[in-house]
Amino acid sequence: MRRPPRFIFARHSHRLVLLFVAAVVASACGSSIVAVRVGDSTLDREDVAALVAEVTGRSSDTTIDAMTTAGVVDRFVQYEALVDLLADYDVVATSEERSTARDRLLAAGMDPGDPSLPRLIGWQAALDLVEVGGPGVGAAYEAHVGLLSYELCTSHILVSAEDDAHAVIHLLDTGGDFAALAVSVSQDPGSGQSGGSLGCVPLGSFVPTFERAVLGALAEGLSLVGPVPSQFGFHVIRIDEVRTVDPVQFEALGPRASAALLQVAGLSREVQVDARYGIWDRAVGRVAPPAGPLAPALARLRS
Repeated sequence: MRRPPRFIFARHSHRLVLLFVAAVVASACGSSIVAVRVGDSTLDREDVAALVAEVTGRSSDTTIDAMTTAGVVDRFVQYEALVDLLADYDVVATSEERSTARDRLLAAGMDPGDPSLPRLIGWQAALDLVEVGGPGVGAAYEAHVGLLSYELCTSHILVSAEDDAHAVIHLLDTGGDFAALAVSVSQDPGSGQSGGSLGCVPLGSFVPTFERAVLGALAEGLSLVGPVPSQFGFHVIRIDEVRTVDPVQFEALGPRASAALLQVAGLSREVQVDARYGIWDRAVGRVAPPAGPLAPALARLRS
């Protein structure tokens, strides 16, 4: 589950918003009940319905499955957290910077009449500002760098389905042995045969979702965290040792700046999500769907 070769989150940060081009929201309207709050940014229930409809291409009065809804809300949270963090340090895109972001999105194929464009411009401009750096961006990072000043000393169990990860956590909570479970069910053959151990490595060695979850667990004082999604499957992660390291100065981050600021944003912003739209897992840094029934997953793991 190590970071694939040449996978650098920040180097192509101008593409991040494009990957989530459907995850957008129409302007606020209707119900005044706050459904999602990220710092000072909010969505009411009608906003969430419009957001999900835009992503799925289905009517806002259509019932959408919980996993899809949670995924859409999660994307909103990730980027609005970054915008909110930067605003705290007076880093707000100018009209010229928003225009540059707009041109970039249109050049990538967005329809200029797309109602999602204004919000995507805001997200894109925020990412661009992080890449450029500057005193405000550096101050936002330095104020929270202690949250990132760790070496990652972990073990993990990798499974293919989120419900299987919940089942692994249940087994561990009821006395199961982590190393034995890793040997028997982990789909990472390298670490699995070593009881799940990944050793101690610096930040930047693993994919962003894995690292964010470990940092979140450290911030929350947890030793076990999951399920954590990645392109490899779902991880249940155990923190084996806490090692603090000297903070990396902002100027030394280079292409990791966007990843670092997104991690800081997710760790430091106050997030609230109405349970009908997903469950905000503060440690993992993710809006997750409700867990499914454990019995089928437990049967799969024990077979």
